[in-house]
Formats: sequence, structure tokens, C-alpha cells
Amino acid sequence: MLLDGARTAPIRPYVLAAERADHERERERARQKRRRVALVLAADFGVDVDLHVVGAERAA
Repeated sequence: MLLDGARTAPIRPYVLAAERADHERERERARQKRRRVALVLAADFGVDVDLHVVGAERAA
């Protein structure tokens, strides 16, 4: 059985690993950005954005 070269794309595992790492870095950047915004809102304006979390008022 022969493989059709036009229908099979060459995939290198290190390319996929790099793309996953880039995606994870983007997710971490977005998470850090949300944390910074929450900190600015709490510190500068007294807005506690974590009140919607169940039990957060006990921890604060």
C-alpha cells in the first residue's frame, strides 16, 4: 500500500511542541493581564472583583 504524498502532510513533532508552548505563553500572558487589572481595580478604586467567587468574602 502506497501513501499519497499530496494527501499526507509532513508534521514534525518539534513544530507542534513549539506551537503548544506559544499557546501556553499566550494563555499565561492573558492570565497575568487579568490579575494586573484586578489588582489595579482593588488598589486604586476599591473594587473587589473576586466577590463573585463563592467563599471569597471569608478569605478577604
